[in-house]
Amino acid sequence: MTPAGGGTIEMSMQALLRDCAGRWGLQGFERRVRIEWSHRFRRSLGRVHLERRVVRLSAELAVAPITVLLEVLCHEAAHLAARDRYGRRCQPHGPEWVAFVRAAGFEPRRRIPWSATSPQARRTAARRPQYIHRCPVCQFRRAAWRPVRQWRCAACVAAGLPGQLEISSPPIRGRA
Repeated sequence: MTPAGGGTIEMSMQALLRDCAGRWGLQGFERRVRIEWSHRFRRSLGRVHLERRVVRLSAELAVAPITVLLEVLCHEAAHLAARDRYGRRCQPHGPEWVAFVRAAGFEPRRRIPWSATSPQARRTAARRPQYIHRCPVCQFRRAAWRPVRQWRCAACVAAGLPGQLEISSPPIRGRA
């Protein structure tokens, strides 16, 4: 999955990985990293899966300034580089990781705040999908960020009915 207009973004990301590989002394590193986009991130901008060698980035970064996107990519790729160079003994944000991020030209920080993204990305994140809980009897509706199976319709329960709510999942953006 790539965001709209992803050609230049993809080229910038590959260029960053090539540059980092050279600075980190890890030949071919960029070819061993897979980048994926996800619409599911709500609290973070990126995540790395070390064993699968996958860097997963929030789709919100597609509309963020390119510098933020590249910083998040570098942050996650540095985790892979630290694992490649030092094995499992290095800490996730330990001195080895810090050295890799600095060598790539970024300031090492554990979290990159959502405020660093564009206003459009922040608006999109604020409108994240919700789960709709609906009573099939009286059509009462309640929204939540996650499915809550314990909820019941209070009016139907008071009337002696089970009050079981039907939960509809949010549509996944970017999929046809």
